[in-house]
Amino acid sequence: MASILDHLFDTSFLDQSIDYLAEALDLAITVLDSEGTSVANRETEGRDTPASRTYPFSFSSDIGGIVCAAANQDRLDQAEPHILYCLAALNSQLVRETELQETTEEMLQLSSQLNFLFKVAKKIVGIDDLKKCYQIILDEISQTVKADQGFIHTKGRWEEEIRVTHRMTDEEVDATRNSICLKHTAAGSTIICAREDGASLLYSPIKEKDSQSGQMVFIRAFGHRAFSASEKQLVAIIENIISPTFETLRLYDSLQDLYLNTVKALAAAIDAKDEYTHGHSFRVAKYAMTIGGQLGLSNQQLNDLEIAGYMHDLGKIGISELILCKPGKLTREEFCLIQKHPVFTDKILQPIKLPAHILEGATQHHERMDGTGYPCGLTGANISLFGRIIAVADVFDALTSKRTYREALPVEEALRTLCEGIDSLFDREMILAFISALRLEQSKEALADINMGLRYDDIHNLNQFLIELKEFALAANRD
Repeated sequence: MASILDHLFDTSFLDQSIDYLAEALDLAITVLDSEGTSVANRETEGRDTPASRTYPFSFSSDIGGIVCAAANQDRLDQAEPHILYCLAALNSQLVRETELQETTEEMLQLSSQLNFLFKVAKKIVGIDDLKKCYQIILDEISQTVKADQGFIHTKGRWEEEIRVTHRMTDEEVDATRNSICLKHTAAGSTIICAREDGASLLYSPIKEKDSQSGQMVFIRAFGHRAFSASEKQLVAIIENIISPTFETLRLYDSLQDLYLNTVKALAAAIDAKDEYTHGHSFRVAKYAMTIGGQLGLSNQQLNDLEIAGYMHDLGKIGISELILCKPGKLTREEFCLIQKHPVFTDKILQPIKLPAHILEGATQHHERMDGTGYPCGLTGANISLFGRIIAVADVFDALTSKRTYREALPVEEALRTLCEGIDSLFDREMILAFISALRLEQSKEALADINMGLRYDDIHNLNQFLIELKEFALAANRD
């Protein structure tokens, strides 16, 4: 049986609604669950209430409703507008709390996945032995899903077979691979099945491009709890992120790509919530690296800056798509919620224990030099270097990209807008570095590689415009 009490974090408004209907309107109120059992009520003392009506809650499943009883039908008719108003408010609270619960669960799941992948990435970065890398991945997943045994069977660098095991002999691996339940499985999907001896198997394919290159199998012996749907979902998510990287490991022996590919996949998922921000995180990361390169950052710093750029909008997973995609002007409440996305980003990334400069870059890109930014109102040098870089990259891409409320601005107009905010909104040094980078040879080609849709007022005279703009930027706001 299910009731409204199962879906309300705070039941105070329900109690207030019941009290209002009972005391102000002289009604007997009973809250029922899905099986018609009372879970809350307010009776009228010493009065008969033979006339009653049931008002079900509006929810995705049956959670019961409210029964209102009065001395007669006329009394109920008079009270019904008040009853419907209270019911609508309760239904609205149910929707809000359901959305909040779903967002919370999504953020917790995302944080858990990121934590796992970051832990694996840290362990395998710098290891030259490909087989050892697979072993670490297998052991970490086996520990996460509490498997008794497991193995990975896939390809090596030169198409040779690689097999790594977790508490298994080669003979046991061969017997499992030949078991009936795996031979009859759909090779392209993650499944749970039972082996002939009753052991629970969790199977997941390893894919490369459009083909399957291997398999991961995890085993729980007969008598132990079978694998659950949530464990299957976790392995499927891990496989979807790790499988594309296996090919990279084989071809390039570059394990850093595992982590970066994960970050890119997550950023793409966030950008996809709004059709107008498709590719936004990619472009911001690349623009930020362009600025960082001109500032003389090291390769490791540029790599960290790229990660921060990809992660800068991660917190938008906690914002409703109705708000992100709203074509008109946001209400004050909606804009306040949008302003919380750096806070959500921080909450998602904190458990991973990223280096501070990456976390600061991902969460401070809306801070402004004069303190008018958010979420903390930081000023000047109190804003991290990465935060000041990504702020310029983020605004430049926003200005040069189409939005629901306007067309994309030309590059020249976007740069003028940035320069108008020198020292008040944006760090002068970051803007000068961006302008200088764009003046280098092949600058147009470099920009085109990042965003093919960029428009120009006069592309043939772009370098002359940049020279004049740099002179303006050097002189701006200086007495």
